[in-house]
Amino acid sequence: MAPVTDTHWAGDDRARRRCERMKGKAAGEYGQEADRLRERADFLDVYDYFLRLAEEPFSAAALSQRVGGPLAGLFCLQAPLEIFLALGLHPVRLCAGSQIAQQAAASSLPVLMCPMLKSFVGHTLLYENDFRSFQTVVLPTTCDWVVKIPEIMGEDLSSLHYMELPHYRDTEKARIAWREEVFSLVAALEEKTEKKLTASNLRTAVETLTEVWGIFGALLNLRRKGVLSGIWYLLLANTFLLDRLPVWTDHLRRVLQTLQDRPAAPVPAGIFMAGSPIVFPNFKMLEIIEQAGMAAIADDLCTSERIFPGGVAYRDTSRDGLLRSLAERYHTACICPTFIDNDRRVNNIFLAAETAPIRGVIYHLLKGCHPYDIEAITVERRLRESGLKFIKIETDYGREDSQNIATRLEAFRQTLE
Repeated sequence: MAPVTDTHWAGDDRARRRCERMKGKAAGEYGQEADRLRERADFLDVYDYFLRLAEEPFSAAALSQRVGGPLAGLFCLQAPLEIFLALGLHPVRLCAGSQIAQQAAASSLPVLMCPMLKSFVGHTLLYENDFRSFQTVVLPTTCDWVVKIPEIMGEDLSSLHYMELPHYRDTEKARIAWREEVFSLVAALEEKTEKKLTASNLRTAVETLTEVWGIFGALLNLRRKGVLSGIWYLLLANTFLLDRLPVWTDHLRRVLQTLQDRPAAPVPAGIFMAGSPIVFPNFKMLEIIEQAGMAAIADDLCTSERIFPGGVAYRDTSRDGLLRSLAERYHTACICPTFIDNDRRVNNIFLAAETAPIRGVIYHLLKGCHPYDIEAITVERRLRESGLKFIKIETDYGREDSQNIATRLEAFRQTLE
């Protein structure tokens, strides 16, 4: 298979016109979803800032200008964000939820490829967000699709940094291996930026993100109580790092101030959302869940609650001491399905069910997302043994299956009575 970048619009006027048409359609797709959210009965003015960030198709050039500095592209959550911030880089998650963008690259990609990454590749073609737009791109080896993305795109591997994720988590050998990967990342970033990571800058970055984690923890409590809907929570999470962090955090604080004194709302049928990531503008599943009379009051999605693992516990305030603490926190807090010893994922669902009115689990599976598909077997068995209701919904970015999903979820809702 030829690299995607070698098989599209370059040098072809007709192809370039097609590209412009698809960009227009993609912009419409983003705008339509934003308009749907603005029309919701629970829309508040404080959400509009986040909608304006989300409804603009991602442009690396525009984001770099907005934040006033170079970008670091990240594919997964394992690389400590504090390190990038301390070295003057603005990290941004490389994923996409556009069906139109997915179609832009579909002819050159495997049919069963992960829709989120297929959409990212198409987005790259449409908006010229290739890896040269970033000062560095970091790829933890979480799944085969992520590992092969540079090859699919025809990118120069010398401009990337791979982090080899141990497939065991709760062993000393794995912790040591991951710690070495974190220190290797620091060395690579210092070479890229021509800066030295200092304990002072790293502590400042830790304190900055600790404040963000604290605000999101308070918002999480409001979600559990039914004050903040799952859709708005996901929107806030999806826009993380799409603006200068102080500006974004200030708007996040305004959301908390607006909601914190509101009374808890009755939760019709609280559910836990598990499985594959959900990325704007593809909020289809959450919308259908609400239409079926349920409320997603908790999740373990890596584009939602898992973004915010909480503060870092440390005693050693030296540079290396902070790095060891960051490596430990990012590794042990992760419940990615790539791990072999992943009982923590199911235990996390049980814990949420003990502390919130959760009556069932909806497992969202994107077609082609093989790690989650395999792990769904274990999750379903464990949950059914515990008495928690479970349903797996396999879908993609298209809306053609919406009615079928709605029918299944309405039937699932009846089992929660």
